[in-house]
Amino acid sequence: MTRTQYKKVIKSLTRDELETHLFEMFKSSKAFKDIESSYWSEESNEELLTGLQKRLEKVFWKEQFSLGECKGVLNDYLSRTVDEGTKALMYLAFAAEAAELSAAYGDFGERFYNSLESSAEKFLAYAKLSPDFFSLHEADFENLISTAEPLGYGVSDDLGYMLEDVRMELGYYDDPDEDE
Repeated sequence: MTRTQYKKVIKSLTRDELETHLFEMFKSSKAFKDIESSYWSEESNEELLTGLQKRLEKVFWKEQFSLGECKGVLNDYLSRTVDEGTKALMYLAFAAEAAELSAAYGDFGERFYNSLESSAEKFLAYAKLSPDFFSLHEADFENLISTAEPLGYGVSDDLGYMLEDVRMELGYYDDPDEDE
């Protein structure tokens, strides 16, 4: 069914039919329940984030590690929320877990580090749009940088440059030319 077809079906329903349909979807679909809950409840977003962190810990640290599986877990959880701040924190959780794994076991290769940095960039992209969110989670990003210190491929340096760029954009530093 296309979105247009779905829209026609929904518009054809009475209020009672639509209400019944929504309750049935909520009861029968975990993904629908998570999405709806994330829209209406901050606690649900916190539960999703906690669930993601636990799941990532399991897939990152299992004996036969698979980056694809880890990305799949992240994408599954990203699809369960409409809250952009929660999504940003999910990207940060992915990057942090990846950094911890590599710090403990060594080099996983360029593709692995590109995924880590890409997730960090997605977190910072949202953080730039919400200075209050950034100030709440800036220390978490600094912890990521610290965890990434022993990693190869200049990951820690790249993360540091990304953080400084966001700080500059948000006006954390005075403009030296401003007095002139």
